[in-house]
Amino acid sequence: MTNFRHSDIQLYYASFMRDMSNIQSFQLRDPNDVKIRAILNTDIYTKATRLLEASIKHIIYNCLIIKGFTDSDLSDLSSRLKRFNNPEFSKIKQLVLEELRLDIDSGLRSPINAFSGRDKTNLDQIVKNRHRNVHASEDSTTWFSSNSKSLTDFNNEFEGLINILLFMDGITYDGTDFVFSS
Repeated sequence: MTNFRHSDIQLYYASFMRDMSNIQSFQLRDPNDVKIRAILNTDIYTKATRLLEASIKHIIYNCLIIKGFTDSDLSDLSSRLKRFNNPEFSKIKQLVLEELRLDIDSGLRSPINAFSGRDKTNLDQIVKNRHRNVHASEDSTTWFSSNSKSLTDFNNEFEGLINILLFMDGITYDGTDFVFSS
């Protein structure tokens, strides 16, 4: 079981894992279940992206509370965080750099090595698939078949998302700067 330092993230993760378990245990018993399975395959990508986006926002918000942001500063931050969506790695990196003055690419390098380039790719695959699934085009032939991924794909990609999220969960404030702790 993965353990996050932030208790709110841990609770949300546990809820997500229960949903994931239910989706994975769904059994095909009749022809209509095939469509239900397709909906569940889409749903898991949406739920994972929501977990990621909410967690990143939560981590940044709490870091800046600890730093001593005023209510006014936090209100401004909240407005900026509302514009953060479709949390691909590059967007997470940009947000953390702007708000915390921290380069999360350090997680790729020694001595940290918290995540890999493949983890970044897998995180982006989850977010891009969710994006494809929730935004409709004008072409009605794509309305019912936008998901090209399965639960097997998701299981392969999800570890990358978790590795990066665990790294982000380790951000601490040393009284002067934000740092990554292990």
